[in-house]
Amino acid sequence: MKALLVVILCFISYDCFAKLVTYEPTSNMVGNNKYIHPSAEYKVELIQNGKTYPLFVYSMNALHYTNNSKTTAWVNFSFDAPVTIRVYNYTSHHNPAQVLPRSASIKTIQKNSIIEFVISKPGQYSVEYQTGIRIEHPLLIFANPLEKNIPNAADTSIIYFGPGFHSIGEKFIIPEGKKVYIHGGAYIKGQLYAENINDIEIFGRGIISGEDYAARTADHMINLKNASNVKIEGITMIHAPRFMITLSGKKHHIDNVKMMGWWFSTDGISAGEETLIENCFFKVNDDAVKLYQNKTETKNCVIWQMENGAPFQMGWNGTNDYSNCYVHDIEVIRVEHEWDNENEAVICAIHGGKGHKTKFLFENIRIDNSTWRIFHLVTKPNRWGQWNTERGSMSDMLFRNIEMYGGQKIPSLIMGHDAKHPVYNMRFENIIINGKKTKGDLGNFIIDKETTWGISFE
Repeated sequence: MKALLVVILCFISYDCFAKLVTYEPTSNMVGNNKYIHPSAEYKVELIQNGKTYPLFVYSMNALHYTNNSKTTAWVNFSFDAPVTIRVYNYTSHHNPAQVLPRSASIKTIQKNSIIEFVISKPGQYSVEYQTGIRIEHPLLIFANPLEKNIPNAADTSIIYFGPGFHSIGEKFIIPEGKKVYIHGGAYIKGQLYAENINDIEIFGRGIISGEDYAARTADHMINLKNASNVKIEGITMIHAPRFMITLSGKKHHIDNVKMMGWWFSTDGISAGEETLIENCFFKVNDDAVKLYQNKTETKNCVIWQMENGAPFQMGWNGTNDYSNCYVHDIEVIRVEHEWDNENEAVICAIHGGKGHKTKFLFENIRIDNSTWRIFHLVTKPNRWGQWNTERGSMSDMLFRNIEMYGGQKIPSLIMGHDAKHPVYNMRFENIIINGKKTKGDLGNFIIDKETTWGISFE
């Protein structure tokens, strides 16, 4: 009897301390789905402790004619010990591979069309066989931490989406007191909604898709109104017709969410005050993070900004004063900007409201594969704001330790609309553009001296 007990305990212990978890989709998820399918460009395997584990490689086709990527492929797994990733490349591009972010310093071993590399910590990585801002067939690696507190499917406090396909409709309402779990093998088609309830949790390793809904007119993918203490963790979101996540209320936490969309108006995250956004991945075609509320912190995120929008947007509007936003330790791995639109910058504000934006700190940001501008900080009337002739300004912001590996084709712009709508007390420290520290020289910055003051470079 004692021997049997020991065997049972050892089995449970091994299961609890798993080093690698993979997720296999069921046939009804991708068999006849025109929006998501097995990749024709890549095969991926994981190698750990002498064993090889094949991964399902998801792929989806571009949906808008302006999109530079014709497909986007990705793999998804969870782990807590070093793992070797082996990639078989079936595309027509057989150049030496690079793995981004650059700061991860990942070295690849390449033999013909096969590469191997090792990762030792969770993160989001892009495997690329092309250079420049136009990458046609990227492969994304979503390497998650192991899940904690995986619920039981029989738990009545949980809305449990298990492996397989689930169609939940355009406005699936989350009941009060319920948590939503999306298994790593689950594929949900639909949108999640709640209003006037708190303590909502949405978590797991599965996929939620907005593929059936009209771009720019349908509702947002996760839309939680007046809902405080929201936690969203681990899931992958694709094909959003509008925002991926929009939350009102306050005290939200969004962690390790992967977002991929195609349309203009496919923004990433807009959340309430006192929100923490961390460890997320954005490949979106409008603003990735909306900094529209007090005490928003964004850290340790990886951003692939598509042809429209800004990685960090502080404008277009804002009738209320807000402050104390902190953005740090960010990897902007690609910026596909090519048009001279006013929202085309890495850090952007087109402030057309009467509010005063102040006390923002941006630091430790790296910008790769970008040829456009870093900053566009202006006050001006625009179609999204409610212009006030007497008020509307920005002040007391610090931008520190920001490096752009390439050069700017368009200089950064700092400008107020007039004397009543100034931009002032902006400090730039250790801003490196194409290997050189900038002092605000004309080639890199245009600063309107009539409507700004206290603009300093150190």
